Amino acid sequence: MTGMSSKRKLSNEDKKAVGLDLYLNTDKSQNEICNIISVTPKTFSKWKNDGDWELLKQAQTITSKNIIFNLYKKAHDESLKDDMSADKMIKIATSIEKLSDRRVTIAQIINVFQEFTTYAFNKDADLAKQINVMQKEFVEYKIEQGQ
Repeated sequence: MTGMSSKRKLSNEDKKAVGLDLYLNTDKSQNEICNIISVTPKTFSKWKNDGDWELLKQAQTITSKNIIFNLYKKAHDESLKDDMSADKMIKIATSIEKLSDRRVTIAQIINVFQEFTTYAFNKDADLAKQINVMQKEFVEYKIEQGQ
């Protein structure tokens, strides 16, 4: 096997899952996502429409991130009370723990890499370009591995 990489071919379901993650959690355009997961815009649009992805994206504004933020606010407010209930604080902390997703997604990796590349570019543009190439390879590797 000379010069050939041993890439695992992604199933359409894998591509669809990564596409949904990128659509919901990054500011990538539909065309950029299609390029990343190697599907046509027509296929992506079908997945997006059939799966109500736009509705899911809108629903994210009222999901775990905002709920966790509100729970932190509530915990802070409770901590300021003279008669703070330890039981109440434990319940809030437990709720935050259950809502927190500790799994790192492709979208989160890409977002961190974009932020780091911007930072690195201001320090050393040539090095940032080299790192950017490695970051792209890493994202492709994580996609192939199914994260």
